[in-house]
Amino acid sequence: MNRMRWRLGFMAILLGLAMGLSPVVQAAAPISKAAAKKAGFERLWELPVGLGAHTGDSVAKLWQLGNDLIVLTRHGYMVCIRSHAGTIRWTIKIPGTAGSISQPKPFAKDQFMLLVSGHLLILDSRNGSIIHNKSLHLAPGTNPIMKNNTILIGSLHNRMYALSANWPPRQLWFQLDRGDSFITDPVVVDGSVVFGSRNGIIFSRELSDGTGGWKRPVGGHLLANPVLAHGVVYFPCMDSNVYAINAETGVSPWIARLPGELEFSPVVLKNHLLVPTGGVGLFSLSIKTGLKQWGPIPHGFRIVGRKGSEIFVATTHGTIAVANVVTGHVLKSLAYDQASVFLRNSKTSRIYLASVSGDVEELKPLRRQ
Repeated sequence: MNRMRWRLGFMAILLGLAMGLSPVVQAAAPISKAAAKKAGFERLWELPVGLGAHTGDSVAKLWQLGNDLIVLTRHGYMVCIRSHAGTIRWTIKIPGTAGSISQPKPFAKDQFMLLVSGHLLILDSRNGSIIHNKSLHLAPGTNPIMKNNTILIGSLHNRMYALSANWPPRQLWFQLDRGDSFITDPVVVDGSVVFGSRNGIIFSRELSDGTGGWKRPVGGHLLANPVLAHGVVYFPCMDSNVYAINAETGVSPWIARLPGELEFSPVVLKNHLLVPTGGVGLFSLSIKTGLKQWGPIPHGFRIVGRKGSEIFVATTHGTIAVANVVTGHVLKSLAYDQASVFLRNSKTSRIYLASVSGDVEELKPLRRQ
């Protein structure tokens, strides 16, 4: 164990030097082993990602890509970590800063794509090398979404684009909405794509050619990514309403009102639509009726893991609440220190979090005795 810790520390120093950063002194982990165990979790590993104390850099985003974690720093360094081993696979400098870099998305075998300052990059997931780099001459507002060899990208300037997935990509069609922007990710349902504009217009178009479909307005800005379940797309809206929209017809089976600002993406778990609201907390709505089932879990803003009937909810007050998804009752909580970036995760029991200073760690629930 001591040898493994020494090797990880040495790797972090080498990584810091490779990134042009100061050698690091490992910061305290956001959650100690003792605190994790007391709350019923095991800390599997923790790893510094090579951020120097005098560089002004810090962790900005954390994503999962296959079996890897991707850490993005504010200065545009991207670090790939083997998620179940806690070891660094590769690191690269992306030509941009965190605000101009999209979420990595699968593209082809051993490849993923990124949007960086209006460029579409294809990278090798095995070593981080850039395979293709194409200027799209647009200001992207969404993550790239690929389905049926079509790449969907929303723009800050009026349009949702559909591009071919072959290289170099060519424009297949676009949806124009003058004076508006597209900043929430589109959702593909069967052969159609449903997407919303910032100013509150929801569109449905045929994925292949952009024709047909429907269009309907809602009562406020759309800032949160929608989610899909059983042919219905759920849009949180800044008018404090959640809109359930039938993807085929555009008709709303229900509209539910919640307190707070609806700027976070919801999660579907079985018959629950879990909706975080800014300044209030996490609510559960019935996906069938829109009726409130429970809530709020105070200050909850992101699902960071789940196991059985338990969900793990990060709060803005520095805790991870363990709650029963059926009742919303908080069973226990785990305090964290300096953690700023959590992996959105509603599929597994693993919790991944990163501190501002660059320490990444993985937790899992202990078996109940």
